Amino acid sequence: MMCEKGFEAGARAVEDSHRRRSNLESLFCYDKAIPEEIIEKPVGLSLAERRIGNKPRCSDCEAKGAVLCSTCSGSGLYVDSILECQGIIVKVRCLGCGGTGNIMCSNCGGRGHVEV
Repeated sequence: MMCEKGFEAGARAVEDSHRRRSNLESLFCYDKAIPEEIIEKPVGLSLAERRIGNKPRCSDCEAKGAVLCSTCSGSGLYVDSILECQGIIVKVRCLGCGGTGNIMCSNCGGRGHVEV
């Protein structure tokens, strides 16, 4: 009788440890494929030179009206530092440029020329 209680307690302890382990494993998803998010290039600012007539060209953006985003270096994505600290490297859409890789030139306000 004492042996049966010991066996049941041991079986319950093993079952509890398996349940704890499976709950812990489900947090990390090692056995599950992680789907990649397909990030399409959003329509945004263009780096094509603008027609400005005879007005002085903006030297910062070279008359394009947009410059490369300094947050993502023009890629439109960056590594999330919070998740990187936890050992998970995830590239997310840049909040600075909205994923376009370009931001409006602050010198000319996106016009491509400076007012005289």
